[in-house]
Amino acid sequence: MSIAYGFVFTVLAAVAALVATSAPSWPLRGAGIACVFSFLLVAVAYFGAGPRLLFKRADGRRVVWAWAVHWPYFALTAFSYWLAVLFGRESAFVCVAPNVYLGRRLTKFEANRTKVNWHAVLDLMAEMPESWSLRSLGNYRSLLVLDATALSLTQLRDSVAWVTQFAAVGPVYVHCALGHSRSATVVAAYLLAAGLAPDVRTALRTLRELRPGVRPNRAQRQLLDRFAEDIRVTSGPSA
Repeated sequence: MSIAYGFVFTVLAAVAALVATSAPSWPLRGAGIACVFSFLLVAVAYFGAGPRLLFKRADGRRVVWAWAVHWPYFALTAFSYWLAVLFGRESAFVCVAPNVYLGRRLTKFEANRTKVNWHAVLDLMAEMPESWSLRSLGNYRSLLVLDATALSLTQLRDSVAWVTQFAAVGPVYVHCALGHSRSATVVAAYLLAAGLAPDVRTALRTLRELRPGVRPNRAQRQLLDRFAEDIRVTSGPSA
């Protein structure tokens, strides 16, 4: 849940409604109405309904008819993603620990040409489909998380256990859309669990040194603090 993002998309829906009512032609009115419907659904998702309203499947693809519902939102997210790809100064991904990589969604060209032979992929995007060459891997996992929201503590524990399991065998790629918050939260938690960082601040500083755009928000940092506290409790001296 993100009240702030829900409010943003509610405002966008209101603006689209004004465009629809004042547009001089039916094509513009139709586009405005489509934007209203899509943005309101996204707002409802952020207000608590969750990522299922974005219609991404467990295999990393979107259902075909989702475009009829969400083409305005998909166009908006694709535009922001490609701006980041074209003008961003970061590499697509970085290695942060043995066999553990953090990054953004790979383009089709990047996914096909990478020299890393991925053993497993953890995809944390709800808003974009996964590249075919990654979702076709036997150890591909899609965990739908809305942008700028935090996983549940149970999801974080399960994700860290999953990364730990497959990193013992080969390279694991953990990513979201841009590799700055959702995926960074999981990888930071992995560093804590693996004993590669003593605390949350150190884990995040390590990631920023490798990927400067890493900036988990308050909810994601609070989640990491809870995860770190769990580690301290479970690894502390027994009574």
